Amino acid sequence: MDGSGSNYPGLWDHSGPSEETIILNKPFGLRIQKTTWKIVYVDEHGAAANLAFVGDIILSIDDVEIHDLRTLVEIMQKSTTKAFVKLRRNAYSHCRRIQSTIETLIMRHETKLLRAVNVYRVCVHATDMLTSDESDLLGLSVSYDARERLQVASTRSWSLAAIHLHPGDTIKEVDHHPVASKSMLQYWILESMEKNGFVELLIHSNVDQNIIYDYELEMPEDVIAIAAKQIAVLQKVSSKQYEKRRKILRKRRSLSKRNRSISISDKVIELSIASDYDPKTLRKSRKGRAQQDKLD
Repeated sequence: MDGSGSNYPGLWDHSGPSEETIILNKPFGLRIQKTTWKIVYVDEHGAAANLAFVGDIILSIDDVEIHDLRTLVEIMQKSTTKAFVKLRRNAYSHCRRIQSTIETLIMRHETKLLRAVNVYRVCVHATDMLTSDESDLLGLSVSYDARERLQVASTRSWSLAAIHLHPGDTIKEVDHHPVASKSMLQYWILESMEKNGFVELLIHSNVDQNIIYDYELEMPEDVIAIAAKQIAVLQKVSSKQYEKRRKILRKRRSLSKRNRSISISDKVIELSIASDYDPKTLRKSRKGRAQQDKLD
């Protein structure tokens, strides 16, 4: 993120890494189209995981341009264990910090809460997205908070949203359009992608929450608040105070006189049950329960 004032120019340079060269071990673990050389599948356990993505186009391998399947097979059959793969990126993202400010929340009984937030914009580019991927373009799941605002619930691992967004962040605008519902969010995202090839999101992120998420933990807000309080308490406690506390685990002690050994007796003792000889002691049960007991 690069810092800038709140009134930054409306035009934002969205240029990004259209072409990039990466080093991959053989085999790549990719599935591509034979005519366009577009990646359509990436094995999550393969060498290209988290380096190449669905929609990227392979331009060359080891500085040899790929025009037909025969050239690709000849390159892959070489004795080398690694290869330089040049890709044309299909999707990428970047963000721009606007400012840090104080958000005032007016609750019931005229109670005011102040919260420090970071305001920034996230821009996501997608040159060509498959129809099946439009609904899950960002890998983002949203929900409503206590004030009926759109809030990030979770992000899919290694997705574009996971790079910049964390659970608890609030989505305020999409391409300068205020959003207040999930349907509005999806509509403006798809509208911008089809029209411009990218989408901008205005995000409000809690400053205290970002400190917790530096450890890449995704937990509910109440759990985060409890953990933050406990961390603050532990930071104030000195090492000498730790030594004075009683240990929970007991040390090895000799067996006391109260401890007695237990043995199994060889004698068999039979106890009679009243229901075996007196029908009046039988308990009443429902019809369905009685049938189930018979089956058991």
